[in-house]
Amino acid sequence: MLISHISDLHLGYSQFSLEEREEDVYQAFHEAIDVSIKERVRLVILAGDLFHNPRPCGKAIITLGNILKKLKEKQISSVFVLGEHDISRLRDVPFVHIYSNLGLAKKLRCDEPFKIENCVLFGADKERRGSIDSLIENMRHAEQLAKQYGGKKVLVLHQGLADFNKFAGELNSADLPAGFNYYALGHYHDHHEKRFDFLGGPLAYPGSIDLTPSEGIKEADKGFIITDMSGEEPSTQWIRLESRRQQFSARIDYKDIANEVEQIIKKATAYDKKPVARIEVAGNNIDSKVISEHLKKLNDCCLHYIWQPLEEHLAATTVYDSKPADIDSELYRLSAEALGSDELAKFTISEVLPLASEKDAKSVLEILWQAYKLNKFGGHNPK
Repeated sequence: MLISHISDLHLGYSQFSLEEREEDVYQAFHEAIDVSIKERVRLVILAGDLFHNPRPCGKAIITLGNILKKLKEKQISSVFVLGEHDISRLRDVPFVHIYSNLGLAKKLRCDEPFKIENCVLFGADKERRGSIDSLIENMRHAEQLAKQYGGKKVLVLHQGLADFNKFAGELNSADLPAGFNYYALGHYHDHHEKRFDFLGGPLAYPGSIDLTPSEGIKEADKGFIITDMSGEEPSTQWIRLESRRQQFSARIDYKDIANEVEQIIKKATAYDKKPVARIEVAGNNIDSKVISEHLKKLNDCCLHYIWQPLEEHLAATTVYDSKPADIDSELYRLSAEALGSDELAKFTISEVLPLASEKDAKSVLEILWQAYKLNKFGGHNPK
């Protein structure tokens, strides 16, 4: 039996508030589903962060609903767990539950198995660090229930493992129960796969299907995993998504800006879709008007671009073209610049800021203290 393992869809996210970028995410999801159908998978696992916002826009709601309906019509089952982007901090009922209530997909649990052919699946939603002990207990309970069934056992989670990112992980691989044959994870936006001797099978993160705010502008492949459960041990194949809009960074010399902009134009026009670009301009006595005059030539070949002057005697300040910048990306950039660490910025934005915005000072202090005790600052000295 083949399983399609997709995670971190972030449906509804529109980089730079551009409608084209929102559509890119939908197209990537459609491609992943179309390939899955073509490969005759029997099950689609959506491992969390289905939406970018717990209160998703109408287009995102309809897109996911139509795809789940399409899968059901083709007799392909679909299951899901919730990521932090799916869960409202106002303790509202997560919107994704509507698809389970309508019978379009199954919400996985640790106390209730989902059976399909020779497989049984359990799953748990994203838990914060303060609830990890409860999550570990629930996983142990799922492991005991799984022993009652023959065939392959699958555990689906949306959690970060410290084995792959010592700063962002809430769990260690040793915290996972050993009695499963495949560990289908979401949360990390890069593709990771590893086999641990003390676990019953491979562990995999497919990565996000498109670039997300925390990743910025960069060249990166995105995709999903098709897992064959028919062998003695599950085997995985990572599928690269071909429909993605490319993004890249380039550094150019201010003294030769005319020629170097032409090189960027050649690179941009080689793509099927207009790319997104980040340009660093190095030199002295940089005149932003001169740069803007040259870079405006990119308007015809790039969907969007930002540029940053690099001068030794000036603080690095990002200057954007006339199009609005992506607020999330800029927040991450400024945080990383102020804190001196990408990892600290991600921790602050994803863990501290939401609690601070709710004026939950007690929880903010608790999570900072726990991070400090666990050496999550990686040698940095946060102030």
